[in-house]
Amino acid sequence: MIVGKAKKRRDGKSSFLTLLAYTTTRDDHHHDDVIDPESQKARLSQSKEAIFERLMGYIHRHGDADKSLITERFPDGRHQVLFDQVLCETNTLSVATAAVEMQAVALKNTRCKDPVYHFFLSWPETDSPTVEQIFESARHSLKALGMSDHQYVTAIHRDTDHLHCHVAANRIHPVTYKVADDAYDISKLHKASREMELKYGWTRTHGCYVINDHHQVVRSYSHQKPMPIEAKKLEYYSDKESFYGYAVRECREEISKILGEKNLYWERFHAVLIRAGLELKKKDRGLAIYDRVHPEQTPLKASSLHPQLTLSKLVPRLGEFESAPRVMEFKNEQGEVTLTNYMVSSHYDDRLHLRDHQARMTRRLERAEAREELKLRYQHDKKEAKCPSFDAKNRFRTLSMTFRFRRAHVCVAVRDPLMRKLAYHVLAFEREKAMAELRLKLKEERENWYRSPENRRLSYRVWVEQQALKGDKAAISQLRGWAYQAKRDERTAYLSDTVIECAVSDDIAPVELKGYTHHIHRDGAIVYKKEGITQMIDRGETIEMARPFENEGDNMVAGLHLAEQKSGEKRVFSGPREYVEKACSLVRDFNEMGQTALRLTDPIQQKRVCEMRSQDKPAPIVFDSPNLTP
Repeated sequence: MIVGKAKKRRDGKSSFLTLLAYTTTRDDHHHDDVIDPESQKARLSQSKEAIFERLMGYIHRHGDADKSLITERFPDGRHQVLFDQVLCETNTLSVATAAVEMQAVALKNTRCKDPVYHFFLSWPETDSPTVEQIFESARHSLKALGMSDHQYVTAIHRDTDHLHCHVAANRIHPVTYKVADDAYDISKLHKASREMELKYGWTRTHGCYVINDHHQVVRSYSHQKPMPIEAKKLEYYSDKESFYGYAVRECREEISKILGEKNLYWERFHAVLIRAGLELKKKDRGLAIYDRVHPEQTPLKASSLHPQLTLSKLVPRLGEFESAPRVMEFKNEQGEVTLTNYMVSSHYDDRLHLRDHQARMTRRLERAEAREELKLRYQHDKKEAKCPSFDAKNRFRTLSMTFRFRRAHVCVAVRDPLMRKLAYHVLAFEREKAMAELRLKLKEERENWYRSPENRRLSYRVWVEQQALKGDKAAISQLRGWAYQAKRDERTAYLSDTVIECAVSDDIAPVELKGYTHHIHRDGAIVYKKEGITQMIDRGETIEMARPFENEGDNMVAGLHLAEQKSGEKRVFSGPREYVEKACSLVRDFNEMGQTALRLTDPIQQKRVCEMRSQDKPAPIVFDSPNLTP
């Protein structure tokens, strides 16, 4: 369980109202909404009066009680409420009036400059705590802080990859009006989180306290300095490896081994750092680590990599500081490095992701196999759960044989031909009547059978939900996959399968094309329209075109103009074979009309463009050179 504390305002003017509005309400913003600068719905007013009116409106708006639904009350005065689709727990009178109640109590203590206290608890993807366990963790954390009797509001958020809850509390006691001491609060929260991990067997996380081998919560001690706060923010929020994280991953272990040996000299430290594309230099009165490829990168304090990597500790052992040796490289005629005195095996790249992609790929394959096995089990259950025949065939056959025997009896018993014929007609009528009654009876029996819930054939989604209730891991994973897909479906809908593929994150500004208007959606898609109808969508790495060859190929030409503005690192036609052939034929004409050549990165498509002859060209197309203004 991860503990975090939000930063406070330095002027001491933190607001209960804005904090509770953030934790308990959610504004509906869809990814496919058009960003319109004239729209007043883009951002609601953040004034205290407007926020308070919105909070009160969730309860009193047109008498609609569904916006604030109390789900459970407890004898100690707290209650759980579903407030604007956010599940909350509070010991105040109401979530909407909690800010006013907290502020009224805080005014009783004039010495406390900032009575607002806000922290959050987060759980890794491997843990699935229940609602009661989440609220219990929040109450246990407040107890560790000495605020168990204070006013608080806990809100559960599920809008990110990690389940988490926010806790907003009042540091002023509602009876004694004494202020709760927030000294060493992070340490107290970490200890409380370890206790909850030990109680429920959750994934153990690092912090000021750890769980030792004897299942005891003890204080953690580290000989290494903690990660700088800016590096931690970069890795946590941006999923990018920080310069500190790269240096620690590549060099700390070897530096530690070298420092533990007796035979030391400066060149050994330099060799380790050079191998990682780093360099150790003097900076002011100490040492710093620089990036050799990008010297403008903010340097890292050497003691952050290892506490003993300082001048005061190394000079007595190694002598005066020696600068890093020069890296000499010998290249052949093709420019390839054939010999060097120091081999550089890696270098820092701030574009790389922090997560281990190989581990993610392994987990993805495991999930795919589990879901395929889940589908096979559903198909097997579907085949096994067949509707019974109710012995319909034998019942119809028995009824038919009965009337056949009666007809034979009439043939022998009735000698008069006219009476015999009349008896045959009566038997035929009775037979049809009996058959119809049997069909209705069978239909009623089937309906009664289907009406029973245990006999009803389940759809795949309902069947997966039933399996998830039984604790099936693959079924739970499938439900999460559907939820993730639902989030992705909120993006701007795909326009067409006739696409020009570009490089990843190959973003350009909106381009003014003659006859087209453009709009920017919240997911970053640039939609180009003509006469109010969407014709193209630029998603950065793809350009989708609807009806590319209609109206003398206007959309295709406009798409080529967009592709021309991009980096050119990747430019490939993707879609039906007929589309690719026609697109390649247009590239030759497009290059002849333009000042610069539009080159494709796919060798086969580029070769196809070069091989096309004049007689294979389509009818001449007149290109209107649009005014390209980013």
